[in-house]
Amino acid sequence: MPDLIAIAERLAERPPVAALDGGRCLRVRDRESSCAACAEACPVGAVAVRAAAVEEAAPYGSVDAVRDAGPRIDDEACVRCGACVAACPTNALLALPPLDDGGMFAQVDAAGTAARERADAGTAAAGTSNSTGEEAATPVEPPTAGFACERLAQTLRLEGDRIVVLPCLAWVDVALLVHLACNGAEHIAVPLDACPSCELADAAELVRAAVENARRICAVAGIDAAFETTDGAGLRDLEAAPEADATGELSRRSLFTQAGASLLDTAREEAARQLESLAGAPVSDDAPIEPDTRRWQLLDDLHAAGLTDDAAVVPRALAPRVSIDVERCSGCAQCALFCPTEALRRIGRAPGGRTLLEFDPARCRNCGVCEATCRYAALTCEETLTAAELFALDPQEILIPKRRVLPERRSNA
Repeated sequence: MPDLIAIAERLAERPPVAALDGGRCLRVRDRESSCAACAEACPVGAVAVRAAAVEEAAPYGSVDAVRDAGPRIDDEACVRCGACVAACPTNALLALPPLDDGGMFAQVDAAGTAARERADAGTAAAGTSNSTGEEAATPVEPPTAGFACERLAQTLRLEGDRIVVLPCLAWVDVALLVHLACNGAEHIAVPLDACPSCELADAAELVRAAVENARRICAVAGIDAAFETTDGAGLRDLEAAPEADATGELSRRSLFTQAGASLLDTAREEAARQLESLAGAPVSDDAPIEPDTRRWQLLDDLHAAGLTDDAAVVPRALAPRVSIDVERCSGCAQCALFCPTEALRRIGRAPGGRTLLEFDPARCRNCGVCEATCRYAALTCEETLTAAELFALDPQEILIPKRRVLPERRSNA
């Protein structure tokens, strides 16, 4: 019988940051894969990746559990920055509460709504002042919201309802940024002021890349949003935390109340749940963890916003165009076999014995597996996909030759 008290204490102190979907992990699916995006993104070296195959592995397992393949996280070294989750090209790492996708989007919804309401109130006040012949006291600001890491939030004593406070800004990705832009905020602050002096400074590059991709996506979609990363002034103008009381303590509304839940409370709840499970007691069924929640939310947001030009080329971060040169293709269909999201899949035979593949851009995460798998360099991914093709209801059909033997022709041959 395991030491239940020790397990509870460990879960309460160091809750797992994510669960692993082995079906999507490239190193689990293919022992030849060299993907180590999660380990490369980790700023503290807490992630190690093994390439051995896993047999009869559960669909979802704690990342810090002992397993033969895929990422393993050193719980003691992990700082819960979220860089590995955001960096995973196939969304194989699924964040756990309180930083799960549902919780994140709920926070962003609240911040966007608060930003819009504050801007509307300011506009109404300015209109009232002008109607009486008096000059407005302050200029009307655009709906403003943003993200902040705990360190910066503590330094600036931020606690406004337009600020989403996270352990680290590495949790912020394209989907969250675009969601905030589509839900009320026109000016979005993602200040990296605290990064240069932080041990997690390397994570700042991930955030900058996410902001740039979000900026490009919003431009294509005609979404009016300005992003700020270099200065915390955008957050300083938002509501600050209440003054400290006589003992020097801040108000009871802590930073994690801003996030909607306390990490410690969540960890204790999870520990209790684990204890009940180990002891054989019934545990209520939780909603299953779903991969690609952020991907589908991103596409839903863009669809709701209404793309301005169906012929506009979308950034590769949304989806590339997959093309296959039939003269170089051997017909092996390994590209479809190894696609972790089934964006590219084999659906049958066509007249003449040729193989019929189907490509669904909405499912594609631009992980590059199909391109890397093709030994003849017959498949390419390019940034030429149009908005109309991305949001088409029918996947694109691709005909490839029936299986044949070809001399090896690599791209550098």
